Amino acid sequence: MSFSSDIKQELNKTSSLTNKEMVKNELIGYLISDNTAIIKNKEIKFSTENDYNINRFSKLLSNLNIHHNIDISRKNIYYYSENKRY
Repeated sequence: MSFSSDIKQELNKTSSLTNKEMVKNELIGYLISDNTAIIKNKEIKFSTENDYNINRFSKLLSNLNIHHNIDISRKNIYYYSENKRY
């Protein structure tokens, strides 16, 4: 795990989801990041490699009573060289 991922996890372990203003602010932080795109004003695409961030994003939405479905898609990239797959 990277240093920034470790820091995010540590900070979020100590934060409680009882303060709705803090929850809203954290969600806004996710939404304004470069990892987020709004598609046709009805879908939010949040892109991350970190499972913790996916779970946290979902908890924030649930805490604010925002009904949502999460679809996780992962791209597999294969490199071929001399008939060997990496």
